[in-house]
Amino acid sequence: MTHVLRFLIGLTLGLAATQLAAARAQGAQPAAPGPAMVEIPGGPVELLFPVEGEEPVEVAPFRIDVLPVTNAEFLAFVEAHPEWARSAVPQVFAGPGYLAGWAGDLDLGALDPAAPATQVSWFAAAAYCEARGARLPTEAEWELVASAGLEGPRGVDEPGYRERVLTLTTNRAPVPGPVGQGEPNHYGVHDLHGLVWEWVFDVGSSMATGDSRSEGDRRLQLVCGGGSAGAVDKSDYAAFLRYAFRSGLEGGYSSGGLGFRCAG
Repeated sequence: MTHVLRFLIGLTLGLAATQLAAARAQGAQPAAPGPAMVEIPGGPVELLFPVEGEEPVEVAPFRIDVLPVTNAEFLAFVEAHPEWARSAVPQVFAGPGYLAGWAGDLDLGALDPAAPATQVSWFAAAAYCEARGARLPTEAEWELVASAGLEGPRGVDEPGYRERVLTLTTNRAPVPGPVGQGEPNHYGVHDLHGLVWEWVFDVGSSMATGDSRSEGDRRLQLVCGGGSAGAVDKSDYAAFLRYAFRSGLEGGYSSGGLGFRCAG
């Protein structure tokens, strides 16, 4: 990654933080509490593409949403924080696809209120979580929860786990249905596979290396290439799909198949 690209990414993230601080200073009210959260005990997680020089990541205990954030919940956030309405959000924080499926700034139109909120940029997802007193989960946290099976914290120990996750991942519906319809995993978390892709805090960092100036700030370690050669498990095809999708994301991007949930 070039030094110029690192500078631009850092500048964009700094602008986002400035806007959020300004909204708080103007007395913007937080959104209503989101979905229930569960406690995750933490533990080691070996990322498919570990950061160069790192051992398997040791994740500290944290909380994560049981369900992805829904359209109804994101609508309530926009009502409380109109600076994130489709007609008001600065282009640097959201591209032209942002909330494109909504009928208006405060109108979901034909969208199911119980379906996951999609067409939301990284900046908007991060702002929503901050308004709840939460944050986006890190990639390591998300992967730790997603690696759980139906019966235990290690899905790979359960017969058919890999095949089930791959089937869910490759058979996503073009328009996601309501959240919480599938079976929860060992931690009680729903919809990690098969409903939508999900934003993580350090999206794109999994296959990148940093220099001394960005060390410790994985937001700036965006992917600049990669393949299967450095993967820790070349048979985990569903993980390859997740990491490949993340590697092409930028903060202002949004998609009808990309949602998010919060952690804390």
